[in-house]
Amino acid sequence: MIIRNNINGDFSIVKNISEIEPGAFINIDWNGKKLMLPYSLRKDYLSFTDKKWDWRYQMNKEGLVKEKNPTLYELQPSGIIEEHRCQTRET
Repeated sequence: MIIRNNINGDFSIVKNISEIEPGAFINIDWNGKKLMLPYSLRKDYLSFTDKKWDWRYQMNKEGLVKEKNPTLYELQPSGIIEEHRCQTRET
């Protein structure tokens, strides 16, 4: 998993989640799939989504991102949303 900011086309790697800027995206290799999801501004969680896949980080009571154990949601053709609990690891 790699998060990149896209400021002026430089695609810089985000080392701290608090450095995410509008235009950022995440690359995820998961379960044989390669996903590239754009950053989506949300009020109660940090999200990267293309409306089929949604990678979310929850926020704590202080409004800080909980970086461990994000959730990947998958919208099935039937309309059912499947939840995949994740654990991140260093690459």
